[in-house]
Amino acid sequence: MNAKGFVTVFAGCLACSIADADWHFSIRRIDGRTHWQFSDFNGKEVSASDVANYLPNWNSLQWTEIKDSLAVKSESYGNDVEFKVNVQSTDGGLMTHREVIDAFLEFMRND
Repeated sequence: MNAKGFVTVFAGCLACSIADADWHFSIRRIDGRTHWQFSDFNGKEVSASDVANYLPNWNSLQWTEIKDSLAVKSESYGNDVEFKVNVQSTDGGLMTHREVIDAFLEFMRND
């Protein structure tokens, strides 16, 4: 399974979505700086091994729930060494925080 990658203006974030999934995720630098290498994934498929290059400790991240997310029902993030990942349900999605995190971990395991 792969995700479709989209890069935000000035390559500050790599947003990834999976066809027909009720969740998506994004990767950005912890320090908020631009990461131009994200541009390589704009409009292209992103695999779990691609994500693991940015999140080498993906399987042991400590997750923080964003309780009052204005955007969606379920949103959480995990910080790695240099990058962080934000996972969230889609607009109108009904997944719980734990379900969204588990979906991301399943994506990472199925490369």
